[in-house]
Amino acid sequence: MLEKIKKDIFFVSRLFVVLYLSLFLLISYKNYIPALILGIYFLNNIYIYFFSRPKFLRILATIFDVTLIPLFVFFSEIFLTLYALTVLISLYAWRKVSIAFLLVIVSSILALYYFYTTPLILTANLLLFLGVFFSSYNFEYATVIGKERRRILKLKKDYHILLKEFSNFEKEKRMFGNLRKIFKLLRESKDPKEYLSRVREEFNVRRIRVIPINKLDNEITTNYEEGTLIVNVKLDKGYAQVIFELDYPFRLKDQILITALIESAKLLSVMVEGFEERQEGKQALVVG
Repeated sequence: MLEKIKKDIFFVSRLFVVLYLSLFLLISYKNYIPALILGIYFLNNIYIYFFSRPKFLRILATIFDVTLIPLFVFFSEIFLTLYALTVLISLYAWRKVSIAFLLVIVSSILALYYFYTTPLILTANLLLFLGVFFSSYNFEYATVIGKERRRILKLKKDYHILLKEFSNFEKEKRMFGNLRKIFKLLRESKDPKEYLSRVREEFNVRRIRVIPINKLDNEITTNYEEGTLIVNVKLDKGYAQVIFELDYPFRLKDQILITALIESAKLLSVMVEGFEERQEGKQALVVG
């Protein structure tokens, strides 16, 4: 509702500017540049008000306020057109102070252009523009808006923190869920091969291999080129290397999946006590 009222106020204010300036076109009807400028300005505002909602077009309307109307004042060569800018200064003074102040500067430059030979009239115009700016500026509104802006920024910050915490909670929930599934698979499996087969199906792994080794080097190794995750596991008697081969290497970026596979490999020690020495370096178990 407030946005609609604001939109209406901007449109009506700009319409008054157009009506005011269009009267001067009757005086300088042979000057086509101001007529073209005013036509572009008017059609742009009509289009934005009735047909368009994108934010960048509203920004474009502000740019036109700051550029096209001063250009009209300059090319019309009629000093009375200068006072159309007071409407825009008043319009922006309590909404966008920086734009209003920019319009004051532009108006002052144009006043200097028209009245540089008459300092008294020039001073009067400068005082008029500053007076319109300060009288239209709503200090209470600006204070309230400032407080609201800070409150909104704080809410946005708190929201992002909450979103991050929720994301971490979801991540921990998935990890805990995977761990519970692994314990269930371990409990329901009769032997290591059945356990690994269930793990393979649960986490959609292409193949799982278990190779006895004589020492632990790196506990966990990932090979993105081959799409493999290698987990070295300590058994009661010796060590084993569990190799998970994934269908797609990018799945190695899924930390929740990787954590689940690592835990499933480590729990193999519950079912396997060790391997015979002659099996070292050879595949003891292959699933998939």
